[in-house]
Amino acid sequence: MIRRIISKLLFHAYAGVVGTSINDHLKKIRDAHTYASLIKKEDIQIYLSKWGYNYNEWNSLPLMTKKDISGRLPGVNPSSIHSYAYTGGSYGEPFKLPYSKERAGIRTASFAYFNEIAGYSLGDPFLLIAAKEKPKWWQFLRNEYRFVPKDLSEQQIAETVKLLCDQQIKVIIGFPSVVYELAAYIAENKIDHPVNAIIFTSEPTDETKRKFIKRAFGCRVTDRYSNEEVGLIAQQREFGGVYYTNRYNVLVEILGDDNLPVAAGEAGKVVVTDLKADLVPIVRYDTGDIAVAHEYKEGQLMSLSAISGRTTEMIYNAEGNSIAALSLGPLIHKPLTERNFYNQFQFAQVGEKHYELRVKSGTQIPVQILDEIKGNLLKVLGVKAIVDILMVEDIKPQKSGKRPIYKNEWKRQ
Repeated sequence: MIRRIISKLLFHAYAGVVGTSINDHLKKIRDAHTYASLIKKEDIQIYLSKWGYNYNEWNSLPLMTKKDISGRLPGVNPSSIHSYAYTGGSYGEPFKLPYSKERAGIRTASFAYFNEIAGYSLGDPFLLIAAKEKPKWWQFLRNEYRFVPKDLSEQQIAETVKLLCDQQIKVIIGFPSVVYELAAYIAENKIDHPVNAIIFTSEPTDETKRKFIKRAFGCRVTDRYSNEEVGLIAQQREFGGVYYTNRYNVLVEILGDDNLPVAAGEAGKVVVTDLKADLVPIVRYDTGDIAVAHEYKEGQLMSLSAISGRTTEMIYNAEGNSIAALSLGPLIHKPLTERNFYNQFQFAQVGEKHYELRVKSGTQIPVQILDEIKGNLLKVLGVKAIVDILMVEDIKPQKSGKRPIYKNEWKRQ
């Protein structure tokens, strides 16, 4: 009860620190989705004009990449930066994006709203399955219990399930591949648990596993689509349903090879415009993901029927225990992006205890940074692990044309 109260007070106190009313944004976000509003044409025009773009040339505007955005970072006034979002990208392209206080407040309000409609109430104890560690005091203030899945052994899964029960955790938010492991343990051991809502993030999972998770937990399950660059892009309202786009500030397009919108029911690349990005423009930004368009309203995409392109393969440490591959990302991309290196990379398991980190050459990376990354990986993979860092001219795509950030090239017996 005390942690629940503290968490609620912290949410409101944060609004004062950010210097904007999160609750005002939260109200506007609720309204935008309650009435399934279109994003106003004049709002799009004003935003584009601010950055020197012409709305009438929308379909011919070039798609933005991480490189385009990074090229604008030197022009940002440091005093206007509240925080950074760090990401390894869908295909191993390290990247960081500055947030102003206003934009950070909008991000917080957006997640508050979408958490709310997925079954989370402010102050509820929740388990967050994430790639990055946070201090215990941070978790306490948010009534959060964090699981960074660097170890998916049966013992670790059992301890996490015990935590759910002991702390009466109501909500799980995070990687579906890890939630599946928790579900399997709960089902096998017939454990009574307090969880009443699950929110998937960061990676898709197949329908069979989704149904198994719902059956094992017997609670509400919602899938979310978001990224670090713009925040929440789309989310389901019910299990197995379509993904409704964020109508407050994110204009979503699904484009074909000709960079024109695909028809409903067709797949294409996900391209987003963040109308609240105020330090650098996010205009027709190619996320690197693939989705299927579901419904248009007056030319604007309202929902997606499926999202793909982010599936990651299972990696095993030197002791043979599985690891959620996404947990390795910050160990690699953060040492790079913090020092303004954005070389594309790919991490592959090539043997039982042998791993390769392939880094695309170009900008020369100091040996100290590469040693730091290798040290980070060895702490997770184990002292018996062999980690080779290879500088390569290119990272070869698969037949599909994608360059997955994580691969298991070792055929586990």
